[in-house]
Amino acid sequence: MGALLAGVMLCGTAACSSSDGASRDRSAKQPETFHAAPVAAVRKAVDKGARLNSVSYRINGKVAGQGTVEGKVSFSVRPRAIDMRMKASGGAQEGEFSVRLIGGTVYVGGGERAAAALQGKHWLKLPMKGKGAGGPGGFGGMRQQADQDPTAQASLLTQSGDVKKVGKETVDGVQTTHYAGTVSVEKLLKRPGAKGVPAAKRRERAVERFRQLGVKALKLDLWVGPDDRTVKLRERAQTGQGPLDLSIHFFDINKPVTVQAPPASDTVDLAQKFKGRGGARI
Repeated sequence: MGALLAGVMLCGTAACSSSDGASRDRSAKQPETFHAAPVAAVRKAVDKGARLNSVSYRINGKVAGQGTVEGKVSFSVRPRAIDMRMKASGGAQEGEFSVRLIGGTVYVGGGERAAAALQGKHWLKLPMKGKGAGGPGGFGGMRQQADQDPTAQASLLTQSGDVKKVGKETVDGVQTTHYAGTVSVEKLLKRPGAKGVPAAKRRERAVERFRQLGVKALKLDLWVGPDDRTVKLRERAQTGQGPLDLSIHFFDINKPVTVQAPPASDTVDLAQKFKGRGGARI
């Protein structure tokens, strides 16, 4: 199941985090040569995205070592819910993967690949906290993965010294303004964040993720539509395993998210399975 869980978390989401203003940390000093107007526009879009209660997005592109990935994610902060459906091909984690979060319960699905590991059943059920959650981080580190959300990644663009306005472009039928810049992962690691600010912590985790991938320079593109709404985010980099190129398209802003639990007859309840055995480790 380790391979299945790794494949599921190809992409993180903010679903398990609260909406608390992802870029309200103003403590990091900008380079003297930064372009004030583009940075301000990007910051407004990031701030607005952090305050959303629910959103859906499509993701597609290439992940080094994983091949081509595509999928859709819908999440809501209150009530807490997530529906993630991903597909990977041409890499080590080839196949379809799903995650459904309903309150404090997570359901992980992996099609026939999961069925082969779960005695014919396609879903694994486990709590986000407590015994059977995969350790103190919950669900084998799902919370840490969840902190690598698009808002945190987009906020890194405000830390670039060369943010520029590329121009007007139509994306998904929406008239947008395209902004772009490159950030140095090494410089971001050395830059102190505000203590006790959740947004700063999530940004630090996003930077750490890129460091672990061997990324030195991260190229970010952001397309901002009417009312400072982020329409698209693209991240590109060269990693230790090859190129990374992911695009995220946002839609269904603040619309209700309904997630249904898989049939109990097709689900393995990990908490029940390991009840009385001191918890499960996955």
